[in-house]
Amino acid sequence: MAFVQFSAARSLFARLGFVLTTILVANAAQAADKVVLRINFTPWGMHAQYFGGRAQGFYAQEGIELEIRPPAAGQQNEVFIATGREQFGLTNADAFVKAKGSGLPIVAIMADQPDNPFSVITLKKSGIDSPEKMKGMKIAWFQANVIGLIEPVLQKGGLTRKDIEFVMVARGAEVQMLAAGQVDGLFGYSFGQALTLEDKGFPVNIMPVRDYGVQFYGTVLYTNEALLKSNPDLVRRFMRATLRSLIWTHDNVEAAMKEIVAVSPDRDLQLESRKLRMIFDLYKTPDYATRFGMMTDAKWQSSINILADSGDLPKKPDTKSMYTNSILEGLEESRALATLIRQPAK
Repeated sequence: MAFVQFSAARSLFARLGFVLTTILVANAAQAADKVVLRINFTPWGMHAQYFGGRAQGFYAQEGIELEIRPPAAGQQNEVFIATGREQFGLTNADAFVKAKGSGLPIVAIMADQPDNPFSVITLKKSGIDSPEKMKGMKIAWFQANVIGLIEPVLQKGGLTRKDIEFVMVARGAEVQMLAAGQVDGLFGYSFGQALTLEDKGFPVNIMPVRDYGVQFYGTVLYTNEALLKSNPDLVRRFMRATLRSLIWTHDNVEAAMKEIVAVSPDRDLQLESRKLRMIFDLYKTPDYATRFGMMTDAKWQSSINILADSGDLPKKPDTKSMYTNSILEGLEESRALATLIRQPAK
């Protein structure tokens, strides 16, 4: 009888333990912070760390339930973060500077790409492989592009913007137009359209703007100023999860890229993986010598000046208000990633 009572009691305790565990897990799930990350394009190679890190549970381990949203068509995505409707954004530096210039209360918390990836891309068979040979060329151009980014390239060849023809195109049309000979070149990413063209059998010449003296950030992670002040712990946890995601992605490129293909089935796994490895190569910069993602007054000031000088910025924002390194400086993952990126991504 005693054994039966003991067994019944043990069974009861087991059931109670299961119920308690279920309640604790449910409460933990309820306690997770719901966070939105608004990215700058539909998902492709450069976003693999966010989708891959989410799938690996790095954000959940920091108490974050992460939703990743693509850009909203026809809207200034920075407004969503500035107003607090969403918490974090990944955006191109030119869009960020313009948003700051218009008075939006946002602040960069990490440089995702330390240098601007834009390049003049031409087909090898065209023979246009230097600025001097660009005179008279037709170049595919997005309405949102910053004219000031191409001017140092033109100046190197003794040209001005009047010496080339800008052909306005919709995103996605530029590759086909160049391959078909409808334009002589395009203004795009050295690790984006260039690889796509070569993958389709069209060898290219690449003239990166950074090789012609352009000091301009590529993409940045940012939040709103109010959140940074009121809940720095959430910002810190989000950043730690992001850095852990980058560390994991460095050694698991294709596994991370499968998460991109899952949400963007039109993306090619091998091609996007090549693009991501090229991005990791771009991280090998003196900017990240000690800590990944660190930013400087000098490069932000240069980014602001390029926009202002080309007429794309009516009002210059204050350089000091653009960014903070305070979160990164407190995360050892930033230091670990700065060491890891010296090795090739796998």
